Amino acid sequence: MNGPDEPALPAKYPDPAVVGWIRSEEIEFEGLHIRLTVTPGEKIVQLWELVDGHPVRWLGNVFRVESEPPALSLNHRYQSRIKHSRRDALARAGVKFWKS
Repeated sequence: MNGPDEPALPAKYPDPAVVGWIRSEEIEFEGLHIRLTVTPGEKIVQLWELVDGHPVRWLGNVFRVESEPPALSLNHRYQSRIKHSRRDALARAGVKFWKS
């Protein structure tokens, strides 16, 4: 999947060769470039920080449950970067992506 000039994918980034396919969408949120991914049969949307269009680190997960607001779990390094008042908006973006 990676050529010789491409950096390695972060640990646990879904590999289409293993899971079959990955559905993804890229968004910008609070100055971060984020890729949302979901794999077959999953109810979790994974969030990955992008640098130059390449995933570099896991940002968090949106758990697809029937709740309002949706559940969001963030990597500790993003806890202070994304304000509590904005986290629900990010969680809703993940649910919207999962439903589409």
